[in-house]
Amino acid sequence: MKPSPTKPKRRQRRTKEQRTLILRLIKKMIGLGKYASEIKTAIADQFQLSPRSVERYLSSARREMRQRLETPLEQHRADSFYFYRSIIDSPESNTRDRIRARERIDKLLGTDSATPFKPDPWVEGLSPEDIKNMTDEELEAAYQRISKEVR
Repeated sequence: MKPSPTKPKRRQRRTKEQRTLILRLIKKMIGLGKYASEIKTAIADQFQLSPRSVERYLSSARREMRQRLETPLEQHRADSFYFYRSIIDSPESNTRDRIRARERIDKLLGTDSATPFKPDPWVEGLSPEDIKNMTDEELEAAYQRISKEVR
């Protein structure tokens, strides 16, 4: 008696959203330092995919990540700027997110530097104990010297 041939499984196409989700998950797992074998097992189990299909998704995710890295710096800055700008403009963003996005834009554009700290010349090189032990004449002389430097 001849065994009956089994029907091959019908190929199931993923929606664009599902493919995007799978690629995002793979990229996240790569970013977390997971091994390819861990990624393949997790994705195959979660989405009922064959190992070969997961391998194709893995290759595609790596290719997209490489392309992202190869964008010119100016393009990357522009993308970042518009992303942060969208957070500021979004009505769903809370105040904390908007402030953080503004800080990131300032840093991106180089406008985040504060006024550089200048030590007070009055106490520069002098400990509180030194100032306390000065005579009135030494204190007055130090004050006059410093006032001339500041002018």
